Amino acid sequence: MATSDSQSQQGATVPDREVAKLVFAAEVNEATYTFKTSQDERAPVYVALPTGVRANRVCVMGTVTDVEDVGADDQEYLRVRVVDPTGTFWVYAGQYQHEALKKLKKIQPPEFLAVIGKPRTYKTDDGAINVSLVPEDVGVVDISTRDIWVFEAARRTLERVESARETSPKVAALAREQYGHDGSYFAHVAAFALQNLLDGDESATELDAKTIEERLEEAEAKGDDVDGEKPEEESR
Repeated sequence: MATSDSQSQQGATVPDREVAKLVFAAEVNEATYTFKTSQDERAPVYVALPTGVRANRVCVMGTVTDVEDVGADDQEYLRVRVVDPTGTFWVYAGQYQHEALKKLKKIQPPEFLAVIGKPRTYKTDDGAINVSLVPEDVGVVDISTRDIWVFEAARRTLERVESARETSPKVAALAREQYGHDGSYFAHVAAFALQNLLDGDESATELDAKTIEERLEEAEAKGDDVDGEKPEEESR
């Protein structure tokens, strides 16, 4: 699959693909502000993540609960609902995502799915802005891989909460202006996801309980150190 943010970017002269950020559904769904860094029509479109960094692509995993063809005029256009411990991702694939579309048509819910894709925003009839994912690559994974992703996504979330204001101050300031908070609430989201991992009935994960508990304690400590109030939710 494409590059995730656990892998390094290479190539200074020729821009490489943007690193895919590991992000929970709760944060993806709030990342409704998009921007470009240049006027070039081919310049990548970024979303400002509430935790203060930009993302051109994300790496997500969760349980597929529904696959539906919502296309018209004999054009296949799949809408896939993928659920992680914090919320729901909506993945849309059509003729321009041919390889992903072929794989998604074979999905039998409930299966665990990994998706690397680009966040895209769209406005609903009532004026709300929602976020969906356009898949670049997808694949069925086992529960152990999903659990490791939850653990790593929590770690990456905590890193952004702690350091984004120093490592990407302009985007962090932009995110705070757009969303009305500094993203510190997502330390609690990470803690919730880790607790969900500990409480799970399945025992297939390669992570031992002590490792998860240590990360959970870190998440809870960060949550206590910041304001961390849940952002006011908009109707969707």
